[in-house]
Order: sequence, then C-alpha cells, then structure tokens
Amino acid sequence: MLLCKIILYDEHVYRVELGYEGTDACMKHLIIIRGGGEIATAVACRMHNSGYEVLLLEKARPSAIRREVSFADAVYEGEKTVERLTCYCAENVQTAEKLLRSKKITMLVDACGRYIKKFRPHILINTLNGDVEENRRPYKAEYVIGLGSGFCAHRDVDCVIETHRGHDLGRLIYEGHAQRNRNLKDLESETGCLFSAGAVGVIRSPRTISNVLRTGDIIAELYDEENGRNVEIRAPFPGVLRGLIHDGFRCLSKDILVAEIDSRNDPGICFSVSEKARCISGAVLEAVMAFEAGIRSANRTEI
Repeated sequence: MLLCKIILYDEHVYRVELGYEGTDACMKHLIIIRGGGEIATAVACRMHNSGYEVLLLEKARPSAIRREVSFADAVYEGEKTVERLTCYCAENVQTAEKLLRSKKITMLVDACGRYIKKFRPHILINTLNGDVEENRRPYKAEYVIGLGSGFCAHRDVDCVIETHRGHDLGRLIYEGHAQRNRNLKDLESETGCLFSAGAVGVIRSPRTISNVLRTGDIIAELYDEENGRNVEIRAPFPGVLRGLIHDGFRCLSKDILVAEIDSRNDPGICFSVSEKARCISGAVLEAVMAFEAGIRSANRTEI
C-alpha cells in the first residue's frame, strides 16, 4: 500500500508520497528482480538508469553462463561490473538496505524469494524459468512482471513479456502466455551454439570467456558421477567462447546449460549485453511506466 500525507501550506494542498508500507521512504521506487543472469542484468541496468532502486535475488550457486554480462557473478566475487555499472552482493538485509539508500544496485542470496515480503517492493520482475512451477509462486508486490515461457498474465503475474526472438520479441502480454520453450534451439541465437552438461557431476575448464576456439578444442570436462568417467565438451566449429558456467560448478541435471560458442570472431561481444536483452529490458520499463501512469492496473488473481 502506498503511504501518503497531505500538507496544507499557504492555502495550497500538497500530496507527498512517503513510500510503500514496510519499506524506507527513500525506497518508494524499489524494484526486486528474481534472478541475476544476462536478461535480469539488462533489466537491472535499465531500471537503475531510469531512477529506480534495484535489488536482485539470486541463488547461492548461480548457473549463469554469460558471466561477463551477468550480475550473478557478484555472489562469487562480492561485486560485478557490467557496462560500467556495478552490482554489490550484500551479506545481510541491513547491508542491502544501506546499499540501496546509496543508490547502488544490490544483490542478496535468496533462491526462494523470502526477502520479498520483507522489502515489499513497488515492482517485482521475475526472470526465472516460468516453466518450473516453483518459480511461479505468487509474491506480494504492487505489480508483478514475468519474463518468457510459463507465466500467465492475469493468473501468475500482471504482465508477461515475450522473450522469443522474432517479431513479437519484447511484446507486452496482458492476457495469456508467451511462446513456450520447446527445446534448446529455442534459446540459441542465429550465431550461437549452446551446450548442456550431458551428465551429473562437477565441471572444470581451462578456458576463460572470450577465448577464440578452433574446431575440436576442449571447452570443458565434466566428471560423470553416475558412470565414473570424464566427459569432454568440444567446440563443433570455430568461434568465440561467449559463455561458460563457473569453474567447479556441480551440475545436478544433465540438461543444465554450461557453455556457449558464438561463430562471430569478435571477443568484444562477450562483454556487451545482447540486443535481445536490451529489447526485453526496454519492454520491462514500458510495462512499469504504463502501470505507474495508470494506463494498466494490477489484474492478477489474488491467491
């Protein structure tokens, strides 16, 4: 609930917004983003540059692969800079509040979203995989936006944003679903190739993001715990290593994405947010502004 007070001064009436119940007055424009991957990072940068306080919630062992353009790495390193904006990982709620008051992009380790109730954000943006039922759990916020497959506008969230490449990329959906992810190819770009783990185990790699690879070069090795053998992941064509999961990450599923090669021979693309992520972040800003202007209201089913 938005808290306000009315001031009468010199025969004029002034309405002052104090913020949302349960939050600081200085955080009346607080936005919480679930996730810290590339798209979540692009959204965080866009909203921060538009004057909002931004808090990201990430799991304790992030699995983002485009780590040079993902704030998720702040969990491992304490902070992460992407395109001249730095995100700081706070150790606790008190530290997070101090960082937010200082207008810093802030991250907390919170895989389940338990801090959402504590902060009561103005806007909640869910960038997690909506095809997983647990990620669609309802949370209290003035307005909720879901990105991509799995979310349903008017049931899970107030607005869904299309994340599939094509003419509908970035489209705002106020009733129904975005296109569903069917397989790995739905996530790949025209110039990229994604690799899944293929087995359960710990992954190790001698490579760093932006390395130039030749056909057949080893990208990473994974120890297959089920069969007791090493599984090699090799480059199927020449390109740049654009994405690589954190070294030593334990893959609990053989389907988890661990690496990406881009056929363009340009290491610079590894350090720049993609056009897809920028488009989606602009759509998020449009959805937020439409809500704040009263053009669109919260319409999800209360549970």
